[in-house]
Amino acid sequence: MENYEINEDTYAIISKKSGLTKVIERKNEYEISKNAYEVMDESCMYYGSSYKGRLDAAKQLLNCSYKLPIIVEESNALVFFPTKSSLLKDCCWININSIENIRKINNKSEITFKNGKKMIFDISKLSLENQIYRSTKLESILFKRIYSKKRD
Repeated sequence: MENYEINEDTYAIISKKSGLTKVIERKNEYEISKNAYEVMDESCMYYGSSYKGRLDAAKQLLNCSYKLPIIVEESNALVFFPTKSSLLKDCCWININSIENIRKINNKSEITFKNGKKMIFDISKLSLENQIYRSTKLESILFKRIYSKKRD
């Protein structure tokens, strides 16, 4: 599989050292020959914007400039956050709505996804909690805007 668009079943986009990316979905896993940034950028484009456009919007909405979550697609609230700077080759992206539980393991974190799959990521629990907070805040801003437009 060479083309992949993030969708409501996508749980995580995981960079591999070989330049491949592992995609974790609710019921499937794939390896594709693109890096995580390319998957994110192409998915944003598929849904009508560029990664840079989504990033600029998140910067403005959150008044923050680093390790920003992005809204990949609005109608299904596909909000993903990076585990590291998105410029780093080993950055992974996690769907905020796929997380069931998090747990500290040394200086890393274990994420239990809603399908029961557990994975360890190179991010401290405190940093992971901060990323979850930012993503939830971004999602909240999005829902408030959508809801207020529907009321008007």
